Amino acid sequence: MIAIVLVGLVQQFFLAPVAVSGKSMLGTFAESGDKVFVQKKFFKVSRGNIVVFYRPNSADVKSKNPANSISFADFFNSLPFINKFPRSSEDSDVSNDYTCVIKRVVAVEGDTVEIRYVEDSNRVELLINDVVQKENYIYEPMQKKIGPSGVKEVEKFTVPKGQLFVLGDNRNNSYDSEDYGCIQKSWLMGKVVLAKVHGKYKRKL
Repeated sequence: MIAIVLVGLVQQFFLAPVAVSGKSMLGTFAESGDKVFVQKKFFKVSRGNIVVFYRPNSADVKSKNPANSISFADFFNSLPFINKFPRSSEDSDVSNDYTCVIKRVVAVEGDTVEIRYVEDSNRVELLINDVVQKENYIYEPMQKKIGPSGVKEVEKFTVPKGQLFVLGDNRNNSYDSEDYGCIQKSWLMGKVVLAKVHGKYKRKL
């Protein structure tokens, strides 16, 4: 029993499992069935890291962000014999004030970000600090926004202090910072340090 409680404590305060769902991280994770392990304390976020965060579903949310709170229910659900852990979502969880989200950090505070369309082409370029990014982890080349799919243009701006610019690896089908802007670091549940992908454990993502 003590061992079970210790596992629950570790999962609540240091290394928490999160189930991945949705298409926005295709190429890195499956639409369902994969799981990540999130370092919740003593981590530094850099460009290229994958993070899990809780996005407010509206601007006037008054309740405390789950990333910054621990409840007895959270602890109980994390125990091995319960094994009920958070699940990432593509869409806003209308039944709650916050939605659990998994994305990749492409820019940190102080970086400049620009997403631009290439003339006479369907190509889209992501520039960080005026350098076109070559990303080998994206699911498919970015395409111009047509209907619900594709990527929007983003005018060049500087990521504010305490914020991050995040995108899904399946850029053409991801609801992310190109849509709702930068996220606050205070929203972070933590950084993904390990994943179980197609039944195999991976650290490099």
